[in-house]
Amino acid sequence: MNNLLKIREKINKVKRLNQAQLLAIKNGGITPYRRSVFEERITQAQKEMELKDS
Repeated sequence: MNNLLKIREKINKVKRLNQAQLLAIKNGGITPYRRSVFEERITQAQKEMELKDS
């Protein structure tokens, strides 16, 4: 494989990792991915949406 292709793949991998880390951070802390926390955040977001609509 060409060295340029290897370098490009490494750069793309680092970009994807960086993007995933940015998505994982919420308000300066790591967002937990436990199912119960995820469902709680969904219900909280739905309540906020209902309050904005009314």
